[in-house]
Amino acid sequence: MKRRKFIRGTACGAVSLIASSRTFFFPKPVSAQSINYILSLDGRSDAVFQNFLQANVVANPTDTIPSTNGAIIAAIESTQQQFTVRGFNANSTPFAKRLNNSNNPLWGRQRQEDVGPNPGFGTIQISNNRPKEIAFTGSTTAGIDSAIRVLGSDENLDPRALDYALMPVEEQFEDWGTWAGDINPNDGTVIPRSFTRYGTRYGHVIRQYEVVEPGLGGFGVVRMFVDSGTRFKYDFNIRVDFA
Repeated sequence: MKRRKFIRGTACGAVSLIASSRTFFFPKPVSAQSINYILSLDGRSDAVFQNFLQANVVANPTDTIPSTNGAIIAAIESTQQQFTVRGFNANSTPFAKRLNNSNNPLWGRQRQEDVGPNPGFGTIQISNNRPKEIAFTGSTTAGIDSAIRVLGSDENLDPRALDYALMPVEEQFEDWGTWAGDINPNDGTVIPRSFTRYGTRYGHVIRQYEVVEPGLGGFGVVRMFVDSGTRFKYDFNIRVDFA
């Protein structure tokens, strides 16, 4: 708890989010938390990676791909190429084994944006004996990072439960977010908000991000709803300070 300030709160009912003519509903969770996230400190890929290690969500870091499976290696290299193409070339972290499985690694890189670092992470999902690439960046990384810290430290969830509740498992899930918001593919304009929903082994996660005050000194807000079915539901409100 050295960098973040955790404030336990109470859930205040369902909130609807509208994006691309779809409505996402945040059911009333068992618990809600508000979190401060200082981007220049908390948002570095190495800082996020250290939180994964401390929570034992990953282990056995190595500078080489921890697999001898050719298909796994190809999937990792494909994700690495996407990171490079999209400018995630700084502050590379080692590879680490999720659930101590050499075929299920996690690793990170970051891209420097105007307001601070954008941490991106890659992992692999095995589906029908074939590896599928998964990548998540920006506000999704911040949401997962914050949720791991709270659920691991405050609620004492074990590493497997953290992994199963928070890590994406949908085939070829890619979330290339920016701190400025989403880029409209039709005209290239920036929309100062973004939404995503992804499946986990326990259920699903809904993430909303919106820029409130753009630019250095401003902030954005991440809403992360973790739905693990009958096990637990959590609603995180994360203020990301562009400092």
